[in-house]
Amino acid sequence: MRSPRRRRPLLIAAAVAALAISACSVESKDDTPSASGGPTAEAYPPPAVPAVAPGVTADSIKIGFVYPDLDKVKQYIQIDHGDYKAAFQALVDKANSEGGINGRKIIPVYGAVDVISPTGAQETCVRLTEDEKVFAVLGSLNADEALCYVQTHKTAVVGGDLTAARYALAQAPWIATLQGGDEIADGLPLLVDRGALTGKKLAVVSYKDDQALMDTTVLPTLRGRNIAITETAVMDADIKDPAAVSSQLNVFIQKFQSDGVNAVLLIAGAQSQFPAELAKTSYRPQLLFQSNNQAGAFVFGASDDDLKVLDGALALGQAVDYTPRDNPCAATVEAAVPAERGKIINPADVPKGQPQIGISEGIACQTLALFRAVAQKAGKNLTYQSFQQAAFSLGKINLPIIVDDATYGRQTPHGDIPPRVMTYDPVKKNFVLAAG
Repeated sequence: MRSPRRRRPLLIAAAVAALAISACSVESKDDTPSASGGPTAEAYPPPAVPAVAPGVTADSIKIGFVYPDLDKVKQYIQIDHGDYKAAFQALVDKANSEGGINGRKIIPVYGAVDVISPTGAQETCVRLTEDEKVFAVLGSLNADEALCYVQTHKTAVVGGDLTAARYALAQAPWIATLQGGDEIADGLPLLVDRGALTGKKLAVVSYKDDQALMDTTVLPTLRGRNIAITETAVMDADIKDPAAVSSQLNVFIQKFQSDGVNAVLLIAGAQSQFPAELAKTSYRPQLLFQSNNQAGAFVFGASDDDLKVLDGALALGQAVDYTPRDNPCAATVEAAVPAERGKIINPADVPKGQPQIGISEGIACQTLALFRAVAQKAGKNLTYQSFQQAAFSLGKINLPIIVDDATYGRQTPHGDIPPRVMTYDPVKKNFVLAAG
């Protein structure tokens, strides 16, 4: 989705397994920017896909729908995205009642992922690809989960975090609405142009798995815009030791404070952990988040006192609108699930403790709308080759809930949806679109 979704409050579920970070490195920079970075013209070399069509018959298309089984975490944390399966089924039924896709009915196969089990995502992947042999998988996919489909099992995917590094491994068509962090190259200049980094003593913090993003994209982009970097810090160890997390982040915080850092840019995995530890101190640098979804994950689990660390915070993210005009799927889902009537709103606006129905509805609505648009354009001869070529020629499309148009082409399989700057609103207690 993206709404503040997606990545998504589901990241909160990861906290159930204990988010920690141990061992650390902090580097003083005090450097003056030089070369800029950014993707090359061939940052997204298309997968070489065959003209095969698993799960496709003359009158049907078998599609796998993936979503988190949040019942598994209820004993640990209160998190409710609504009924994913019911949302997908309602939208599939509507699509089929309208003639399906080029006369083919959609046959749904559901894959609820056990988010507690370390093998839950892989088990669902194997069932949908090897046992069910679906044509494509749509829905909620975190981090590297899409690779089980597009790389290992050579099955098409619509959704997930499509980064250049992951896409280079794909052996099946893959389109998405999220870039998994790569969009920061376009987002950082927005912060620079707003003056958010001007005259600041800036620190950049990432988790070890995201260091490549920091080194190859974030730091070069900042230097290319003449933004000096005072410190960089990498959290680089086991994520199952809360005491180690606290100890490590305190090293960062003390170092930043002693060096006069007054702005901290948080990258990927660092975004929920750093502010939580910072809240235990009296030190208050301005926080800048790579993703408003990750920032929202912190907001979701924080106390009112902890939220004070977000005063003046900014985040990058997609602009969303859940009004009926921009969320045409809501009425369909509400008709099928009366208990959700009136509750499909922006997840960021949902009071704590209440179901965030907009997450499941938004993911179902966007991924199915995108799949239908591409498959329809591919025509009656639907294969992986025709599907991929249709995606490359799709061009601009306005997807449900997302305010800005997506643009699909050979070098934009992620839709190239422009990031926006969000600002923390202490009254609403969430991130909202910044003025200007």
